[in-house]
Amino acid sequence: MIRLGKEPVTIGRHPDNTIPIADDLASRFHCAVEPDGVGGWSVRDLGSRNGTKVNDQRVKEVRLNPGDVLRIGAHEFVMAEDSESDRAGLVESADDHAVPEEEADDKSWVASLIEVIEALPPKDMAIESLTIIEASGRPSAALAGSSDGPAAVRLLLQLASKSRATDIHIEPKADAYHLRLRVDGQMVSIGTLPGRVGELVYGLVKTACQMRSAARDAVQEGHFSAKFTDRRVEYRVSFTPSVYGQKLVLRVLDDRALPKSIHDLGMAGYMTDRLKRITSQDHGLLLVAGPTGSGKTTTLYTALRDIDRESRNVVTIEDPVEYQISNVTQIPIDESKGNNFGALLRSVLRQDPDVILVGEIRDEETARTAMQAAMTGHLVFSTVHAKDTISATFRLLDLKVEPYLVANALDLVLGQRLIRVLCDNCKRGAPISPGQATRLGRFIAGKKEMFVATGCPRCLKTGYRGRRAIYELLDFNDELRDVILKEPTIAAMKKVIEQGLFTTLAQFGWKLVAEGITTLEEVDKVAGQG
Repeated sequence: MIRLGKEPVTIGRHPDNTIPIADDLASRFHCAVEPDGVGGWSVRDLGSRNGTKVNDQRVKEVRLNPGDVLRIGAHEFVMAEDSESDRAGLVESADDHAVPEEEADDKSWVASLIEVIEALPPKDMAIESLTIIEASGRPSAALAGSSDGPAAVRLLLQLASKSRATDIHIEPKADAYHLRLRVDGQMVSIGTLPGRVGELVYGLVKTACQMRSAARDAVQEGHFSAKFTDRRVEYRVSFTPSVYGQKLVLRVLDDRALPKSIHDLGMAGYMTDRLKRITSQDHGLLLVAGPTGSGKTTTLYTALRDIDRESRNVVTIEDPVEYQISNVTQIPIDESKGNNFGALLRSVLRQDPDVILVGEIRDEETARTAMQAAMTGHLVFSTVHAKDTISATFRLLDLKVEPYLVANALDLVLGQRLIRVLCDNCKRGAPISPGQATRLGRFIAGKKEMFVATGCPRCLKTGYRGRRAIYELLDFNDELRDVILKEPTIAAMKKVIEQGLFTTLAQFGWKLVAEGITTLEEVDKVAGQG
């Protein structure tokens, strides 16, 4: 039962309507039911494409009487008389949008989200204004309203921005929508949205992505963006069917926190110098190794920014293109058209490139072509899924690439992981046990205590705020090339590596533990026991 009062009741697909409906035959703002000035109500068509019908007659504006049937697309509404209060009401025949009075009045979710946002640093930062940019590129006024749908989306995007979340998860349950954020690589529960508010959020997001609102059991993907005060943030949208309806995940692509130069990556000095040197070379191969989500692409993007892109032709092949870089030709792969990494790389080599970034080496063709390009006067950057630098070398050999190609093409292999950084507001000291001191050895630098995580509202009670990378760098020299050509074994490679300057991922992490930046548990989880 939707009671009619002094305010107009609008109906349509857009979530800003009083009654948003999931109906492809309806317009975004279809019609309005409003007081007629003489104690009754009339319906007025808002320029809908399929028209508004009362008792199967198409109307522009007409007075409604009890018993009249209002048809909007595939939906029917009946004008009914409430005998108890002697007031008319509007009832949707399918009862899709009948809202329990206690749910309609429940605004605790608003206060809960605002409380989380205001607890995050910077403490006194006002809530930013933002504008939705639809998938078509047109600005939308969808967030301008004060109703529950726009308010919920505004707060969620603000929360993701302030917490530096990389993903927003909204999952339908029996009676509510559960909210979680992926912050610093970990899932953090935020709270719930009432069922009706969750539906409004879904409708608004689908409208921004120009998706079909009625497709409730389908896999849907799209994108939109939001313009904040100082930047534009892109969102990748994915709807997937689940037991209680579609689950929504928004991937947040915010380049605000991206490093601007190689010096911002936080590497050891010798690593920074070697990486800067390869970006100035005319040819060679830089390979970054690590699992999904370890920041490999971010490191390569940072290396690209160090290149003189005005005087050199820089081309990237990515799946997908995540961030725009000026003076770079960025090409997304499209498997449905046969445009995979290997095919596009062969094509790019005919485009007179100086520097090529290949998003990932997945197969023998891509690996062999990339290495041949590196040996014939091109500077090639790429990534590979491997646990460390030595494993990355053997991954290339496992792809059936000839040892002479691997030995001669590789210049640098960089292994990396992302570890969480302790929250400065709540971290506390703890004594180092004798066993830990023995294990960490010289890396603990004589310290008697290290810091551990606690948890507070400023870090969403996780004990950590932010992430940084840990690295290991394998610089290929003649001795290492000889090993790969003659005896490519892990033991033989380690024997050569240990003779030079080499820091493992775990050892890099231990230095950060000694500096009070992270915890030993975090390093063990991310990089192993070392």
